[in-house]
Parts: sequence; C-alpha cells; structure tokens
Amino acid sequence: MSSHSLPRAGLAVLALCAVTGATKADPHNGSGPLADTHAPAGVMFDHLHKAGEFMLGFRYAGTFAEGSTRHGTHTVTDDVIAERGCGTHTCSMKASEMTMNMYMLDLMYAPTNWMTLMVMPMWMTHDMTMTPLRLTGHGGHGDHDEHGGGGHGGGHGGHMGTHSHGVDGWGDTVFGPELRVAQGADWTLIFSPMFSAPTGRVDYKTAGVFTHYGMQLGSGTWDFWPSLTYTGRADRLTWGTQVFGIVRMEEENESGYRLGDVLQVTGWVSYRFANWISASVRGLYTEQGEIEGHYNGPHQHSSPPDLQYNYGGRFWDIGFGVNTVVPSGPLKGLRLSAEWLQPMEDDPNGYQLTRDGTLWANVSMAF
Repeated sequence: MSSHSLPRAGLAVLALCAVTGATKADPHNGSGPLADTHAPAGVMFDHLHKAGEFMLGFRYAGTFAEGSTRHGTHTVTDDVIAERGCGTHTCSMKASEMTMNMYMLDLMYAPTNWMTLMVMPMWMTHDMTMTPLRLTGHGGHGDHDEHGGGGHGGGHGGHMGTHSHGVDGWGDTVFGPELRVAQGADWTLIFSPMFSAPTGRVDYKTAGVFTHYGMQLGSGTWDFWPSLTYTGRADRLTWGTQVFGIVRMEEENESGYRLGDVLQVTGWVSYRFANWISASVRGLYTEQGEIEGHYNGPHQHSSPPDLQYNYGGRFWDIGFGVNTVVPSGPLKGLRLSAEWLQPMEDDPNGYQLTRDGTLWANVSMAF
C-alpha cells in the first residue's frame, strides 16, 4: 500500500466536504442526529449513551509498514542491520512488509446517563514478509542463547529466501465503564477505566520455534487501559483531547515476556458541513516501552523482529477523518466514519520497519 495515496485521498475528501459545506444546516434545529457528536474514527472511549440505550458497532484498524528499516530517526542499510540489528547475534533477514488488521465488535449499554458499559472482543490477522539481507557473511549463524533459542540464527526456520507468513485468531478483549465526571453546556469530561483480558494467543510458533514478538495476537497479560477525554463544541466546530495509556498488570505472560507500557496523547478539531457529515484533523503522539523479559522456549535471533528491544519508541501522526450519520428514514442514526493516520516522524527503539500509516473505519447504530 502506498504511503502517499491514502493521505492524498483524505485531502480530496476534505476538499469535497468543503464544497458540500455550501449547504447550510442549523445545528440547533433538533431535526436529527449530528455527525460530529462522535470523535474521529481512531479515537475510542469518547462518548456516552442515554440511559437504557444499546449500541452495536464494528471497528476496523489496519496498520501498514513496508520498505526501509529505521534506527532512531534515520533509515539504515542492510550492512548495519546485519551487524547491529540482532545485538550480539548476526542478522541474516529483515522484515520488508507487515500488515496488522484488527476487527473489533463494539457492544455498549448505558444503565444511567452518566455511565456507559462497553465490551470489545476483537479478531486479529498479522502478515509479515521477510527478505534476506544482501550481506550476511559475518558468521554467527549457529549462535545459541541462554533461553534455548540456538540452531536457528541464520536459517529462520528453514527459510533462506524471501517468504511471507501470517497468524490469525482472537485478540485480547477490552471491557469496562465510561464515566461522565463533569459536564457544561458545551463540553464534557469522560474518564474510562478500561481493562484488557488476555484472550489473544502469545504462543504461536513457526517450524517449532516462537514467531516474532510482534506477530503474537495479544499481550498475554491483564492490562489497565485508562483514558481521560475532553470534548467541546461551538456551533459547527467541535474539538477534543484525550490522554490514554496501557499499563501491564503482570510481570510476564505465559511465554515469558511482557509488552511495554503505552502512553498516547491526541487532540482534534472537526467542522460540520451539514448535519450528516463532518471532517476532522487530528494530531497523535504515541510512546511505548520496549518488551521486557524473553521467550521461555526456542526462538530466533536472525532478524530485528526477533529481539525484544526492537519494539516500542516514540511516534507522531496526523489524521484526516470523515464522520457521517443517516439523518432520517429506517436507518436513522446509523453512523459511518473513516480516518487515515499518516506518520509524520518516527523514533523507534532499536531497528524497525518504516510505518506507512493506519486506516480506521467504523460503523455503529444505537437503539
């Protein structure tokens, strides 16, 4: 997937929406639902429902990476990856493309006006393409490590040429309440102390050895997902900001490691061109720690994704989104939204594949 085509398409959509905005609509006429009462598609835990209301929704998130390998803010050559990307071992392979898809089911119910309960199971698919490094004549292909991962350093499970592999299955399950802690005439503050249950597998293997850490389907630990979200509005303009985190609540999972904690800070502004459509621009900063611990069984040290310190880092993105809602008829209230997050700057830990971006798409209906 091109790293340029989707952002350009997003700008085209915004331009189209600007033309649509010539049609005026009174935001206070009470004629139907408004598109901008939900945040951009990639923001979760941003709204509540009325007492007794249910919501059924579906979210998709696709994250794409391909091409060069980065170390810090710079790209690196195959020579550097071979010498340094696997620590004391010698890399013989590198990731050249990776796609991560998440399919999430949103189930929400509001027992009161100030609290909405949520359960979100998800299905995951991960696909990665590995490519041999151009220079691998550095020795070390039979390296052993202290955790039983020897004998696989140079052959990558018997694959010497370019090859692809993938995994799929249930991911972790997110659940918890969204709580309105303060509200004014044109603003709302929501605190969401969510939790994640380790329902996703962390023991996938390829040719008898653990696959890359990033190809496992879950964290393998019970995690705390707190967030604080502020939203405001003035006529056709809405805005918001959210601080979100993931805190691992266990020292290690059943496979011997723990993913890094996560901090995200985001802010957005949107403009409603008509009651049924709005467009948004969003900034996002993400920071994640490296993986702690180590696989407790046979695994590889032949490529950067095999090493736990080649995960996490600091990432800056800008998002372009569109929200829509059906204003009347039998599908009144049906919401559809999409957002493209374009990487602006990456400062990854260790050696990692260059990100292309993330696509979010949501559909939901409250009743």
